[in-house]
Amino acid sequence: MKSFCALLFIALLFTGCSVKQEALHVKRDGIEKLTNDLMLLGNSVRYEEARLLAYEALTYPHVLAKRYALVSPPTFHNFLINTGLKERGLCYEWSEDMMAHLKKGRYESFDLRWGVANKGEFDEHNSVVVVAKHAPFQNGLLLDPWRNSGELYWARLDEDPEYHWVENKERSLYFGTLQP
Repeated sequence: MKSFCALLFIALLFTGCSVKQEALHVKRDGIEKLTNDLMLLGNSVRYEEARLLAYEALTYPHVLAKRYALVSPPTFHNFLINTGLKERGLCYEWSEDMMAHLKKGRYESFDLRWGVANKGEFDEHNSVVVVAKHAPFQNGLLLDPWRNSGELYWARLDEDPEYHWVENKERSLYFGTLQP
């Protein structure tokens, strides 16, 4: 009982480390850079769609951070969820919510896919991967809002220094824009 009380005290102490909403902001150069990176996915990518996808991918994590009452760092937020002190905000939940939001754009230039690293392990990580329409998963661009507590991290899959990504085809079909 003493250890539980101590754990609860520590958890409550750190819940004050929430992410400040004013710290989450989208800069014009971020939209430009992500737009350019999306354009590099293929010759068939339309600029207008790349720009809209970039804007949505950069701004929607801020909505989710507020909805989740996000606490930083992400691993501590996970701890709070796993102990019942928070309800939502695990990486796969970010991915589900991001995928649902981005699908509303009905992009003709892109397919949304589900990426997973360390599947089935303690440190499993999930995220949205965007590819040019009908392109292979390995050519995708990772869109990871969890890693930086609501500030979107993106990189080409083969350039991510922290994770080796593979496609979870079942989830890509279920949540993404892939057709069987």
